[in-house]
Amino acid sequence: MNGLAKITLCLLSILASSAVAQVRSVRGGAGFLYLGPAQWPGAGMAVQQLNPWATSTSNDHYLLMGSELYWQHKQWLFGLGASALVNKRVNQLPAGTSIESSASNGHIWIGRIVWQGQRAKLYPSLAPGISAFNVNSTTAGSKHTTHTLDGFSADIGLSFDWLLLGNKTDKTLLAGPMLKIQAGYRFMTASSEWHGDLNDPASITTNRYAPRGFYLTLGIGGGGFRIR
Repeated sequence: MNGLAKITLCLLSILASSAVAQVRSVRGGAGFLYLGPAQWPGAGMAVQQLNPWATSTSNDHYLLMGSELYWQHKQWLFGLGASALVNKRVNQLPAGTSIESSASNGHIWIGRIVWQGQRAKLYPSLAPGISAFNVNSTTAGSKHTTHTLDGFSADIGLSFDWLLLGNKTDKTLLAGPMLKIQAGYRFMTASSEWHGDLNDPASITTNRYAPRGFYLTLGIGGGGFRIR
């Protein structure tokens, strides 16, 4: 048997085992805490438009953190989660002046498994929800203003979940610690409008910015699944 035939046979074996895994009826759930980098093009420019003290040192990089829970029924997954772009300060500002930006998101999501092995699965997901992007400014005179973008948002993601330990005593139960890697893209409703501080009508601005960008996260958690 030549090398190509061996590789072909190996791939066929993998596909066959995957097919067997996918026809199984699996029920269970999992939860994760996750963390990773996020890129939000135009965020630095938007902050600068809101406050002239914000120079180009305000970049578009954020740290995304959050948590989620999901339930699996056969090939479908149903979940909910909450996440935030960690509060970030603009550097090199005049004494007594501060500018901070952050964001929060809550969503539900649905996914469908496209590949499932013995202890791992791969699935795309769609997660509609609501988001708020905030910019808080404090001047040297201790005047505080808040600008907020809020509205509908959606995540499109691709996730890989891996159960770290198998169950040697009960082959129909998979439970224990898990890892999750997700790559995704989040966007808010186009051309969202800023809302100014309610206590300071003069701070309301008509500048528009629609936050959207890519993220990559690593999650640590656990779950339990019963194979029927």
